[in-house]
Amino acid sequence: MTRLSLFLLMIAFVFVYKISSIDCKSPIIFIPGSFCSLLEVRIDTALQPACSASLHNQWVLLWLNLRFFEPSNLACLHNIFKFVYNSSSNSFENPLGVETRIVPNSIYGSFLTGILWEYFELDKFLFHFVTKYDYQDGVNLHSIPYDFRRGSNATLLSFNENLKQLIELTYVRNMNTSVYLVSHSTGGSMSLFFLSQQTQIWKDQYIQGWISLSGNIAGEIDNIQNLVQGFLSPFVPRDVIQTWDFFAWRLPEPMIYGSQRTIITSPSKNYTSYDMLNFLHDVNAKELAFIYPEVSSILGYLPAPNVDTYCFFGANVSTPIGYISKSDEFKNNHLETIYGWGDGEQDDTTNMSCKLWNKTMDFKYKLILKGFNGVKHTKLVGNDNVLEEIDKIISF
Repeated sequence: MTRLSLFLLMIAFVFVYKISSIDCKSPIIFIPGSFCSLLEVRIDTALQPACSASLHNQWVLLWLNLRFFEPSNLACLHNIFKFVYNSSSNSFENPLGVETRIVPNSIYGSFLTGILWEYFELDKFLFHFVTKYDYQDGVNLHSIPYDFRRGSNATLLSFNENLKQLIELTYVRNMNTSVYLVSHSTGGSMSLFFLSQQTQIWKDQYIQGWISLSGNIAGEIDNIQNLVQGFLSPFVPRDVIQTWDFFAWRLPEPMIYGSQRTIITSPSKNYTSYDMLNFLHDVNAKELAFIYPEVSSILGYLPAPNVDTYCFFGANVSTPIGYISKSDEFKNNHLETIYGWGDGEQDDTTNMSCKLWNKTMDFKYKLILKGFNGVKHTKLVGNDNVLEEIDKIISF
């Protein structure tokens, strides 16, 4: 072999190696938390007279559309953002004249499509992987939105179908390279349910690992305040919140919170995680109470994901760990907050609940828990120290 041919062979080897190293990076799919997916709505204003006729029969942004926050449009927002209970099917549905959908993010779509990225610091997350590791937006870096109001089996299974398709297409498009799931907050619940529904053979082929950032794995105490007081009330008041089956799905899980810890205190009652059904009745969320026995069992046993799992969470931040009501009927919509430790929104109990899998997960899969001192819930995704830890996982 001549020196020239040897030189050309070496150049070709280096070229192929570089191309392969770029193309074979493990793809990342991000699953966001509550209130961080964009929703659209189409309204028949003849059936929803509180809504302006200019909105009739066209798809417009529902969440987060600041136009609906104007005082003249609040009645319309409340009517179209809530669900209506169907006693025949024991489920919640859109009101008459209202259709809703997520803003879809396809295999070729931008990472930020359909996501309220300003809240999550996802622009920083995206910039990090694009600039440091040459990830390509919409090629090996994706996200998947969902309707954060929902928590029923039917809607979760629909999400599963969408995520599974995205994973499989991303896998093929990236030279059969398995995928990292990165989730935040309620995205952790969505990810765990998804993984619990897949076969082990499928997970071993398509999932490189799951990185859960402050995963709402065991429900959330903060959700109780929303049920009583609403979210950003008067924009999303309690009578709207109490029609979202999400709030029956993601109340504190008895398996983790137990029967000894009091979460809510009223003049004559103490409520533990085992008393959430009674609490829903007492707060007048009676329709949520009807579906609670079914939807609360969806993740009730906290199935082990059986993939390499990394549970990261904010720590040592003052966080609600319980509430006191001055009324047994919760009529004044005011709760006194009891504070402990967590990430500012989720307490240590739910953030660290994945340690349960030390006993239940197949030993061949990694399980790593790590807290980040002083990092708040909404800042975790873009935190430099968190991103450095993710770097250590995905770079090999």
